[in-house]
This record gives sequence, structure tokens and C-alpha cells, in this order.
Amino acid sequence: MKLERYGEMIENWEEYRIVNDSLQRLVSNADTLPKVKKALQHLIKAGGKRTRPIIVLLSGKLAGGDYETVLDMAMAVELIHTASLAHDDIIDRGVVRRNVETLNVKYDPSLAMLVGDWLISKSVELTSKYGPEVVRNFARTGMMMSEGEILDVYSITDDFGEEEYFRCIELKTASLFAYSARNAYKFISGDNSKSEKMYQYGFNLGIAYQLVDDLLEYLEIFEDKKSEFESLTLPLLLERTFGFKESVHRVLELIKKFTEKSKRALESFPSSEAKEKLLYLVDYMTVNMIKNYVSKNREVISILEAHYP
Repeated sequence: MKLERYGEMIENWEEYRIVNDSLQRLVSNADTLPKVKKALQHLIKAGGKRTRPIIVLLSGKLAGGDYETVLDMAMAVELIHTASLAHDDIIDRGVVRRNVETLNVKYDPSLAMLVGDWLISKSVELTSKYGPEVVRNFARTGMMMSEGEILDVYSITDDFGEEEYFRCIELKTASLFAYSARNAYKFISGDNSKSEKMYQYGFNLGIAYQLVDDLLEYLEIFEDKKSEFESLTLPLLLERTFGFKESVHRVLELIKKFTEKSKRALESFPSSEAKEKLLYLVDYMTVNMIKNYVSKNREVISILEAHYP
């Protein structure tokens, strides 16, 4: 089974359609205030890659289940992620995300904060059908995301080095990817050993993805995200010692390291469409993103080609 069969756009995948359709139904059927519904519609309309809920669906499928069984778990993951973005934009005073006005600009910071709270509450409600273990893990993941954001916010004022940076991205980003991969698999299969492999897949993908995100922001080519506040990231930390070119080299080496660890975590699973799509997502969220964003920057292309010939 060749990865090329999936093309470069996950927007064409069945899993992407299932997630988007479910999100639209959730918003349409939400029994809430008109202000909240309008804000929810704005957030959903802004789009996104939907990679975290897609990982939930594929992990459930890899375990032998069907999409419908883990769909509410997938929705919960997407809602808490969306809530974290709404809250981040308030903190960062963000004005644009995905080429769309942020909620705090479109309406106001108070509504953005409270709709974020609504989304978190709804996400907990959605996980409740899966039993105490899934809810407990989900709650812990939410706390970790908050702790990671606290480290991020105070990175420019506290004593913040490489160790603190990696702790920050483990908490704020990798934790949700790890939850997405492990809990769906565990709920369907009950297999602790393979569920841990899925955790490693998601955790290392989350680290690699955040490194990519921070690298692209460092290169100042993120045209779909604008904010007034910038946190301290690894490329900025490395530049202080090694300069621009070497800092980019070192971050790219780390991205390769964590993408390889993510892929290796799936080696013991038999071949299947779900496995191939999970493997494809690793490249889609790392090397493909880098290549797409740096296509017009000759200096960065030369550095990139040394790592991804």
C-alpha cells in the first residue's frame, strides 16, 4: 500500500469529511445562546487540518473498531483544541488565525474566553460515555495543556532554556496528540502494550509538529497567524549561541529525530489503511509543512535540502 495513493491533501479523506460533518451537526444542534452559537459557527468556519480527531478515528480503526464508536472522543479532542486556540489568541492578542479574524477580534475577549470554557465543558460531556478512565485521562490532558501554556506565556520573563522549552511543548502540544492516539486504541482493544505504542506515536508526532510550528514562526513566513505577543521558542534560544543558519540546521535535525521515533512506534502493527494513513500524517505535519512554507525562500531551501534531499 503506497502512501502516494492518499495525495497531499487530507481534506479529501473520508475521516476529514466525517469530522467536519460532525462538527457542523454539533454546532447546528447546540442548545445554547445565539451569541455562543454565532461564535461557534465562526470558529468552525475558520477550518483547520483536523489532524487530532483524525488520529482518534484512525487509532480506533487500527484497533479493530469503527469510526462511529470513537467519534465523540474525536469531537472532544477537536473541541478542547479549539478552546485552547481561542484562549491562546486572548493571551497572545492574536488578530488573525487561518486567514480569519480571531474570535477575540471578531467579537471581544470576554466572549472568546467564555466560549472557550463552553467548548471545554462540552468536550468533557462528550467523553463521559466512554467511562472513568477515558474521562480521567482527558481531564489530565487538559490540565497539562494549561500548564504548558503557562510555561509558554512566562517564557520571556522566567529562566527559560532548552529543558524548559521541551517541557513546555510536551505539555501544551504533545499531550493531546498522545491522548488522541492512545485512548481510542485502548478503548477499542483493551491492549495496554500496544496502547503505549500509540502513545509514543502521538507524543513524538506532537513534539515534531510543535518544532515545525515554531521553526516556521521563527522564519517569519506564517502568513495565516498574526499576534502581538511572541513567546520564546527553540530556534530563538539556539540562535543566541549558534546564529541563524546553525539554529535552523539543529531544529531540522530534531524534527527528523522525533518524526522517526513517531513512525517507529507503529512498526509492530500489521499493515492496514489506518496504519498507512497514520504514517502519512507524520510527514504531512512535518516535512510537507516545511516544504510548503519555505518554497520561496532560497536560503532556507538550501538548508532544507541538506536534511531532506
